[in-house]
Amino acid sequence: MRRSILIYNPKSGRQLAGRLLPELVATLERGGFAVEPVATAGPGDATRIAREEAARGEIEVAFALGGDGTLREVAAGLAGGPVALGPLPGGTTNVLAIELGITRRPLEAARELAGAVARPFDVGMAGAKPFLMMASAGIDAAIMARQNQDLKRRIGKGAVAIEGLRSFFSYDYPPLSLEVDGQPHTASFFAACNIPFYGGPMRMAPQADPRDGLLDVVLLHAGGRIVTASFLASFLSGRHLDRPGVTSLRARSLVLKGKLPFGLQVDGDVFEAPPPIEIGIRPQALQILVPR
Repeated sequence: MRRSILIYNPKSGRQLAGRLLPELVATLERGGFAVEPVATAGPGDATRIAREEAARGEIEVAFALGGDGTLREVAAGLAGGPVALGPLPGGTTNVLAIELGITRRPLEAARELAGAVARPFDVGMAGAKPFLMMASAGIDAAIMARQNQDLKRRIGKGAVAIEGLRSFFSYDYPPLSLEVDGQPHTASFFAACNIPFYGGPMRMAPQADPRDGLLDVVLLHAGGRIVTASFLASFLSGRHLDRPGVTSLRARSLVLKGKLPFGLQVDGDVFEAPPPIEIGIRPQALQILVPR
């Protein structure tokens, strides 16, 4: 049996963990894992638990049940070490599961990870905050910052859509100043992507590869409601990179020069820090379980 822990967020995915935890543990044990469940108590707790358990040197895998934010927090505690992340999607969107080819139903994901192998995975860094999927700024960060978390737990993606509509009309679309590998740019929105997917199965950066040691950067230069609505329509149809006023780059680092009105959106969480903020990549810093 492979010794492991199961870190779960009891509030993620509308209290999914409480209903499924016993069956999840049994499923993982049938798949060859000796599992100890550990609940998080608040933001950042998953990182502390993962780091402390990995430091003891007694586990091979830290399973994480929750949304993309919970997976990111567990990964933050494991990065740079040999203990693998075992993702069990249980949140609202579960974008990382799409990238890994894991079903977004946690019990089936547990079955898929029986006999899984660990593969290397790049870890992005926004200042001192790690991320697995993307760091972005603009209207999406405003939506995340204003999001009513209680409503999100009750109705899921519908709450994000409600806040998105509200922010669309109230956000000022200020220009953001940044350097990409030393070259200056101005944009109303940017996304530094470690994986292709953004917000679900849509591909913001179709060529992004979490094993190439690079970030794929998408810049929307102009601002305003009309430009943003047109960009969103193009994004949903997969044609946004062909638009005038959109730049796509591959880079090792970005530097944000000015203060961001709502901070960064980092794997679905808001991150605020004083400028300049450096966004970079740690190549293959994480081991992550994927189905054979």
